[in-house]
This record gives sequence, C-alpha cells and structure tokens, in this order.
Amino acid sequence: MAHFNIFFTGRDDALNCVMIGEDSSPRFFCFESQAPRTVLYSNNNTKVASLHFGQGPQLGNATIGARTQPIRDLLAAGTSPNARSFYAADGKRYEWRRIPNDPDAYDLYALNPPVVRVAAFRRYQEQIPNLGQCHGLLQYTFNGSDLILYTLLTLALNRRVDAAAT
Repeated sequence: MAHFNIFFTGRDDALNCVMIGEDSSPRFFCFESQAPRTVLYSNNNTKVASLHFGQGPQLGNATIGARTQPIRDLLAAGTSPNARSFYAADGKRYEWRRIPNDPDAYDLYALNPPVVRVAAFRRYQEQIPNLGQCHGLLQYTFNGSDLILYTLLTLALNRRVDAAAT
C-alpha cells in the first residue's frame, strides 16, 4: 500500500496554513481565513472549498466543490468520545480519532467494513529543504481529490474545535 505525505508549513494555525505534498500529482493547498469565512485553495489558487461560520451556537456551512452542507455534519459524533465522523462525497463514512496520550495527534479511519486507518496527522517540527519550517505531517494511503479535500477540512475543524476546548 502506498503512503503519501502532506507537510503543513506557513502559520501554525489549523485554518491559516499552507500544505504541500504529492500523491499521483503534486499537491498544494492553502487555508486563508478572514472571519467569518475560511477558504481552501488548491494547486493554482483555485478555490476548492470554503467554511462559512455562523454566530453563536450556529456552526455554519461548508461548501466542498458544488456541495454545501452544515459544518455540524463534518463534526458528527463518532464511535467513541474522542472521535468525530463525517460522510465524504463518495458516500462513505470516515472518522477522525484523537489520540488520547497525544492531544495534537489524529488518525482517520474508513468506517465502511473493514474498518481501516487511512490517514494520520502528527505535529511535526522540522526544517525541510525547499519547504521551510514544517509544523505538521499528514500521512495517507488513499488517492482521490475529493477525499483529500474532506480530509483536510475535517482535520482543520477537529483541530480548531479541540484547541478551543482546551
């Protein structure tokens, strides 16, 4: 099984950072936030997704490609207290599980039988040649543009919600 990497560079902020990697093609993503909206750009500054945050208890909406859905659907209850799930564009359910002994670490599982880990995010402080200072690493085993968008958006949302809770 192939493993791919995306390095998080730029600001050390879940919703304001640059992500660089490669799977079947080079990958470049950038989150840019200006309240109440966050936009995810891809390779050639193409807007591929956005988060429009609501006020008060309203989380707001996410637009991924042509699909709009409530942000709460991307942070649905998981199979355990340390997990949050979502359905991707492929109709399959996935779940981010926060690692109990490392609050900045998350594993992504595909919940459609068989349950299998398909990605892992870890804090990562290292200077990488040609990239600069990196503060996170996403390793994944799937290949698909839609799923990588859902993965990046839901990871950022989970990190932001968990950071706000501490």
